[in-house]
Amino acid sequence: MQPEELPGKTITNIYSIVNMEVGGLDTAECFIELDGKLFIDIPYDAEQEVFVKELNNKAISLFSDLSDIPVYHVNKEHKTIGEIAGDYQKQKASVFNRLRNYLFGSNPDIKAYKPYKTEYRENKLKYIKDRKIADFIYYNEMGEKGYLLLDNGYLITETNTAPHGTGLAGLNYFESLSELIRLKGNGFIKLSDKEASR
Repeated sequence: MQPEELPGKTITNIYSIVNMEVGGLDTAECFIELDGKLFIDIPYDAEQEVFVKELNNKAISLFSDLSDIPVYHVNKEHKTIGEIAGDYQKQKASVFNRLRNYLFGSNPDIKAYKPYKTEYRENKLKYIKDRKIADFIYYNEMGEKGYLLLDNGYLITETNTAPHGTGLAGLNYFESLSELIRLKGNGFIKLSDKEASR
């Protein structure tokens, strides 16, 4: 498949495998399902063929739960870990808690780690599912994949390796072209512009 064939195709699912290595690099692989029929890899530029691949049975669907994401707030008093540990040791040493531990074999819970408030963050992946690809854009940078521009303005790309703990390995999305330009500049090439100039 050629990049020119991407516009008009619908993203019906995205699967991902992420491997984390503490102190090293996190690695990831995405499987973009088009029209419920085939899985592709996002190409690096318009000169590269779009790689069609088999779904790995260990890959997990990113669209399996599109509900909003809970964010739990803990440690209302904003204590340091040392302060929390000190308070817990005092609590554990009380006569009541030593007796409770002796009789029931359980220590008290660390209350500072219990959520005191839950907020919900919108799961923006719902704006990617079942969207049509409008265009393909890319920067002329070695080792960086291109971006699928969707009909609602969202852009998706894939990062195969990233420093551990950054959360960048795997699918990355931008809500608009202006957000991408703010981060990376406007030196990208749009497939539709390239095709029009031929």
